[in-house]
Amino acid sequence: MNQAQAVKLNSMETRSNITESHVEVLKRNSQDRKVAFSASLAAPGQQGHTGTFNTGITLVYRNIYSNIGNAYNPTTGIFTAPVRGLYLFRFYIYGGGHDTIVHAVQASGGMNSSNGVSLLLEVGDVVNMYLWAGRKIYDDANRHSTFSGHLLFTM
Repeated sequence: MNQAQAVKLNSMETRSNITESHVEVLKRNSQDRKVAFSASLAAPGQQGHTGTFNTGITLVYRNIYSNIGNAYNPTTGIFTAPVRGLYLFRFYIYGGGHDTIVHAVQASGGMNSSNGVSLLLEVGDVVNMYLWAGRKIYDDANRHSTFSGHLLFTM
């Protein structure tokens, strides 16, 4: 092997080692960046309406199914983004027929609704569910009213 080939081989080995090192760092970072939560409104063994109130409130979902990364606070009802990234949030609500149910009007029976959104969040940004003044929401052992979110990918 001539000197030029030896230099080229050495250079390729160095680049290969650097690439392997970067891959290991990326693997560790992706494992450390797992963020997901899911919770229902009623605590175990509880049921009934939350609301109505004279002012709007942050809903606190106390029955935790998962809270990977501990970004959701079950005491305050607030999710705080631990990393910059794109997050997906979903909620499901339920209430008996009455004009004070969340943001709907129905004379009788029950009704439910759901929605979701993907948000680009910065570290420290917060997301929560808010119940307007004069409205109420229902939950029981069937877990009709839930709030969930997870990190899709970091940015």
